[in-house]
Amino acid sequence: MLMSLQEYVGWMTRLGRFGESAAAPEHDPRVCARYLELHARWLGGPLEAPVVAVPRGLGFYRDPLADGGAWAWALVGALSHPVVPLAGPEIVAAAEAIAATLADDCGDSLVMTDTFEAEGLGEPTAAAGESFAWLSSPRARFAGSFSEYLASLTADRRRAARELLARFDESAGFRFALTPEPPSEAELTWVAGQLSRQWGEDAGYALAQHLWPVAVAAVRPAQALFMRVHDRDALAYFNGYLVRGDVITSQSTSRNLDLRHDGLGVVIDLKAIARLIDAFPAVRRLDPTCRTGLDDPPSIGVAKRKVVNEDAYKPVLLLGETTPECAAGLPRFVPGRGWVAGTAGIVGRRM
Repeated sequence: MLMSLQEYVGWMTRLGRFGESAAAPEHDPRVCARYLELHARWLGGPLEAPVVAVPRGLGFYRDPLADGGAWAWALVGALSHPVVPLAGPEIVAAAEAIAATLADDCGDSLVMTDTFEAEGLGEPTAAAGESFAWLSSPRARFAGSFSEYLASLTADRRRAARELLARFDESAGFRFALTPEPPSEAELTWVAGQLSRQWGEDAGYALAQHLWPVAVAAVRPAQALFMRVHDRDALAYFNGYLVRGDVITSQSTSRNLDLRHDGLGVVIDLKAIARLIDAFPAVRRLDPTCRTGLDDPPSIGVAKRKVVNEDAYKPVLLLGETTPECAAGLPRFVPGRGWVAGTAGIVGRRM
């Protein structure tokens, strides 16, 4: 069944998969509507991509802002680790229906999602875990003081953290502010300009990443935070975060291309952790989103890994007769054959 993104949100709401009281902000139809409004305003027009709706409440689309032709979770292509509103075993049971619906409606059923979360899929050893590919996605865990967090890091990471914190201290003219205050019109214009300079015609995806926490902040201000970093009077970085339960996820980042500060990105995560410990006691883990796609370059998580002290893993759904080279040897569902076991292990470096 094909539908527009707006129709998809309405359909999921009628099914009870989306709702204003949903735990995940991306399941709140008001957040979805706000995101689509922001997309239309800041990305030159509405997000138009047909959604293939699968019975029981799943949707897939080809994200027009992303490379590749595989189907992925509808609407949330630019969202880091989106929550799927079905439990892991339900997704496994729906695989045949997913393949059949995609084939009937669109002629092909190649699915390769980015990392996601679902009930019952916290670890590769979960009951339904063997059906999915898994990416290593380590996190920073902090239960006590900031000093205790630093002490929990490996010796080399702890030493690097202290050196970077000393280099980018307030005495050197740097200011860090993590608050619920969303970007102003001028700040979002600045973000769009920096991203356009950095990524050219591919900047749309990065800007869409920023629009998600802005949309969440408009409806659920307790689930979005923003980091502003100033080098004296100049805005050096603007980052967005989403809060789900006790985990805060790094969702978006933009930097001042006229300034060069090697290591400042790591300090931003460290300063965020320090502020969370002081002012947001319900949050106890930072997910720096080292890598969210099988086709992401392995180097993408090098800097982000400098703040982590806890291994974690995120699943990826693969479905189709053939898979891209980056997914070779990983578990997948093959129409007519069922679930095919993988020969490769967890993708990516662990902590």
